[in-house]
Amino acid sequence: MPKNLKKVLIATFNVIIFFLISLLHYSDFLDIKIFGVGTTLLIPLLVAFSLWHSPLASAIAGVLSGMIMDSSAHGSYCFNAIVLLLLGTFVSVASSTLFNKNLPSAIVISLICSVVYYVSQWAIFHTFSEGVNNGLAFLLQISLPSAVLTALFIFPFYYLYKYIEKLKLKI
Repeated sequence: MPKNLKKVLIATFNVIIFFLISLLHYSDFLDIKIFGVGTTLLIPLLVAFSLWHSPLASAIAGVLSGMIMDSSAHGSYCFNAIVLLLLGTFVSVASSTLFNKNLPSAIVISLICSVVYYVSQWAIFHTFSEGVNNGLAFLLQISLPSAVLTALFIFPFYYLYKYIEKLKLKI
């Protein structure tokens, strides 16, 4: 198989995966909630993708995922695009310089990224609009549990991209 065709097939597969996960998330078909705490599946998907790809590819995947999230969210105004761009780039650089590409590292990076995403979302959108007591309650009851629940979804995405990486080496 020619090298260019292999790159096109892998890129197409990645686009389809990101599109399907965002479609499942925003169509409420796959609404995963435990005690009112929800998940954002694009974050662990981006983390797993960024573990195995270059900073440029991760930044592009992050900004496109963020744009999809911003187009579906009310009043976010580029928040998701900027945060996911930074998270995707951070994960790619960290996985090539600071961390190994193994499951414990992926779990730690996923937890860090989820906490950064949800705390920054809380700080920008909920801190000043709801008052101190309600804002802190939202952080402790919704944002931090959502970050932990979201980080747990690194498992299927990590193994998916690890398998894809093995396929790339065989072809």
